[in-house]
Amino acid sequence: MISRLLWISCALIANVHLQAQPENYISYHQSVLDIEQLIASNQFNEALSRYDQLFQQYEFVFLEDYKIAAQLAAHLGDEYRAFDYLGLGVANGWTLKEIKKHQLLKPLKKNPRWFDLEKSYEALRQDFEDRINDSLRAVIRDLSKEDQKMAFKYLLKPSQKAREKFITQEVIPLNERQMQQLQNILDQIGYPGEKLIGNSVWMSTILGHHNSISPEYQQADTIFPRLKPQLLQAVNRGEMDPLDLAIIDDWYLTVKSDHQQSSYGIIKPITPDEVDQCNHYRSQLGLRSVQLRNALVEIQQQTGMDLYLDMGSWLKGKIPTN
Repeated sequence: MISRLLWISCALIANVHLQAQPENYISYHQSVLDIEQLIASNQFNEALSRYDQLFQQYEFVFLEDYKIAAQLAAHLGDEYRAFDYLGLGVANGWTLKEIKKHQLLKPLKKNPRWFDLEKSYEALRQDFEDRINDSLRAVIRDLSKEDQKMAFKYLLKPSQKAREKFITQEVIPLNERQMQQLQNILDQIGYPGEKLIGNSVWMSTILGHHNSISPEYQQADTIFPRLKPQLLQAVNRGEMDPLDLAIIDDWYLTVKSDHQQSSYGIIKPITPDEVDQCNHYRSQLGLRSVQLRNALVEIQQQTGMDLYLDMGSWLKGKIPTN
């Protein structure tokens, strides 16, 4: 059985040991933007080399970056490197079931190293399990279940009047209790996202629900404005994906303005005249510009790679710029 450390020592071509993790992830996300520029320019080999440098520099790497690197290697026909990234991805939470379903990666099953990956899977997966905070994960999972149950009950209400009453009597009290729990967790541990609990969806969805209650609630809300500076710090520490914060903040700005204000171009579609303003919001969190996103959409269409550009049902395909 091959552990993550042994897999890494065999995997990275440069054969450089992982360096101590930098405290600030601003440079990490800037490096990812630089890599995306290379991908958009069809400089796939250089992009892969830059990914290698990134993976050697940081102990914690967002799983999405391992997934894209594996696809790049597979697209280039470099199956040896593709397996390197698959192993690193598994040690960071990528499941074999997900890998098997990926159309671009299916040909790798014919490679002899596929057997090694399957044989090493449990040990690599254990490295992921050992890294995350199990007790915190259980807490956030329970909060998510409460949140989803409440959302489902809301959808079953027969009228708008009934829904408004339900929001006042049930949704807001539960959500504000959960926001207080998040505040305590942020103060004592950090942001419960991919880095700490191996899941970025549960808490970001709860925050998104908090920020989409109603225009009146958002206009009077003091909770999210108080939390936001701490969430920005969590982004800088690598505990939170900046895209998750952008979606959460987009909900807040969109609902607060009663869907009159556009910001990140995620929740509320933007017009060509709003592209510059959208790019300004995106740049503040180190996110790709609208133009770069559109170029990457074209690369997806040309290569069959999944660069993880779609955002649920809100945003698919290119964003109009003219």
